[in-house]
Amino acid sequence: MRLTVLGRSPARPNPGEACAGYVVEGGNSRILVDVGPGVVAQLLRRNTPDELDAVVISHMHTDHCLDLITLRYSYPWIDVAKHRLTVIVPPGSMGQLSDLALGAGYANFFDKSFVFVEHDGKRPIEIGNLRLEPEETQHYVRTWGFRITANGTDEDPNRVLAYSADSGPCDALSRIADTADLFLCEAALRSLKEDDPEPKSRGHLLPSEAGEAARAAGVKGLLMTHIPVTDGTDWALTEARAAYDGDVEVAEPLRTYEV
Repeated sequence: MRLTVLGRSPARPNPGEACAGYVVEGGNSRILVDVGPGVVAQLLRRNTPDELDAVVISHMHTDHCLDLITLRYSYPWIDVAKHRLTVIVPPGSMGQLSDLALGAGYANFFDKSFVFVEHDGKRPIEIGNLRLEPEETQHYVRTWGFRITANGTDEDPNRVLAYSADSGPCDALSRIADTADLFLCEAALRSLKEDDPEPKSRGHLLPSEAGEAARAAGVKGLLMTHIPVTDGTDWALTEARAAYDGDVEVAEPLRTYEV
């Protein structure tokens, strides 16, 4: 598998960067996981929408899904697309998609280009050679991270890419990332003052907590994302490495990582 980072920003974008968006490739399959503001502009530097097998949305916060509108504008405006793109969304989110369509000015805004499918939050999602196992994380709205493997290929079938999506500290992170080869984990907080003061209501991680989650899960490598970088990244790397002694990096936009 290969992971390409299109955007790594938290909700407030890093200057010149996109919010959450990641291309995952395995075998002959290619998906886009999350599509926050600015992601489509980065996607179009390397792929057309027709080269995607699906888009998968972790949750319906705008920094993870708003560029669905921009993606729609990448298709012909009048004609029905020859191959409408499958967009897999969280349980119960169809009403929010209707709001997005009306926000763009048309009730049927997405219909000619996309086919929306709600996953059930429990069963694996099969997209070509890629298998995504959803796991609900702790966030301010219902959110699913994914354990991703590539099946039916000549690649090592045991390779695992884990994606935390947005999450506070929770048991789900250990299940998502258990012995993963690469853990793509959010690290959005500079301090706990930026999160909900109630532990059970928290929605994000410090870099140290991302490191703790990586250590607890026994992952081979930690790639921090959804992270503010206006003051550089050394602070985040130092915090994470104090908690986890494996390979730690901060995700770099437009860089491809082998899993």
